[in-house]
Amino acid sequence: MSDQDLKTIIVLTDFSSCARNAAEYSLVLAGKFQANLLLFHSYFIPVSTFDNWPDTDYPALRENSLSKLKREAERLNQLTAASENVYQPKIECLVEGGSLADNITNLITERENILMVVMGGYRARNNDDFQYGTVISDILGNARCPAVIVPEFAFLTD
Repeated sequence: MSDQDLKTIIVLTDFSSCARNAAEYSLVLAGKFQANLLLFHSYFIPVSTFDNWPDTDYPALRENSLSKLKREAERLNQLTAASENVYQPKIECLVEGGSLADNITNLITERENILMVVMGGYRARNNDDFQYGTVISDILGNARCPAVIVPEFAFLTD
């Protein structure tokens, strides 16, 4: 079976501890489904003059995000190498600017081999959680594949 025949699990990250927990769980899923991983980060790009951030250097933001994704991929590769799992997924990194929900919807539409989307879930803390909940709802409503929301706190996996 070639890499192109293998299914891919999209792992969303914002580089938080919750996202790292979800990425670790995606390793377990990758082993069970013999799937590769796509670490994905989406950064905000304003679409109106009200959102305009004139001092933002988007190429630098993209490169910084890609650098963080590569470090996370290396961390996950080290975890896999140190584990007793026989299967070691190929880990790809992708950064896109714009709406997370739109980017994920487009990615799932463009790539035929997407098995699922994995993301961390935060416990509600304040009013900022409304936007995160809206993003999750958008992804769940638009994705043509299963979406797994991993709890914020660490848990044991087999």
